[in-house]
Amino acid sequence: MRNTFLFTKTYIDAEKFLEGTGNAYKYVGQRPFLDKSGKIGMDGVIVTLLILDDKTDYGVDKRTGKPRESNALETFEATILTGETTIDLTKGDLVSLQDFDMANSYVIGFDLIMRFRGIKKIKEG
Repeated sequence: MRNTFLFTKTYIDAEKFLEGTGNAYKYVGQRPFLDKSGKIGMDGVIVTLLILDDKTDYGVDKRTGKPRESNALETFEATILTGETTIDLTKGDLVSLQDFDMANSYVIGFDLIMRFRGIKKIKEG
């Protein structure tokens, strides 16, 4: 078959991700997100976050026979759709992500495009 992309969707199990990482991240930085196409209907902020802990079991690497490394101390980006293009956070703040937006999140190859409706400061850096 041709053009099967219209019939497939790869989704992100955000609940499993947030649970495995404890939904607590160090805030690293931000940049504006502008919904130029109008498909989402809201601007926001793309934040860069550092994963502090990851309790997820990723299994064993078949080639080496050793357990796969976790995502602890890796960074990732998440888009926070609030209508504002800046968020009052300081580098090093401890934050949690709120209200995953599954309809506007997706996977491209191995990249996760995760969008949330909020971010909450847990502790100042």
